[in-house]
Amino acid sequence: MSHYIMTYLFHNETITEQLPEHQIFVFGSNLAGNHWKGAAKTAKEKFGAMQGVGRGWSGQSFAIPTQNEHLQAMPIHQIAHYIDDFKVYTQNHPKLTYFITAIGCGSTGFPVGDIAPLFKGISQNVILPLRFKPYIEA
Repeated sequence: MSHYIMTYLFHNETITEQLPEHQIFVFGSNLAGNHWKGAAKTAKEKFGAMQGVGRGWSGQSFAIPTQNEHLQAMPIHQIAHYIDDFKVYTQNHPKLTYFITAIGCGSTGFPVGDIAPLFKGISQNVILPLRFKPYIEA
């Protein structure tokens, strides 16, 4: 029985306002698509996220919902579903690289330990926040 070791890439979480063309800025959003603060605001101002688009691709960004349309935190199992959809998306678009922010860990208020493990097993064209590392490589 052979063991396959997953390797993950991480970034140091400095505020990013520019990425190469093939890199997509991935942020936590609400289903209403109100990108008012945090990484969502950066996505709107710097990476073409469209107001009113609370899920999926727009501009050079990709929204993963962590709040419902009333701006309330979603249950973790619902966020996990959106992250699973995103994992499939990254596999289907292998020429792009995805720069993941610490979704759900800012204004939504989830502990990193609740969100980070949901990204385990994601494809290798993803760059994760450094604070996710202990939960993903464990």
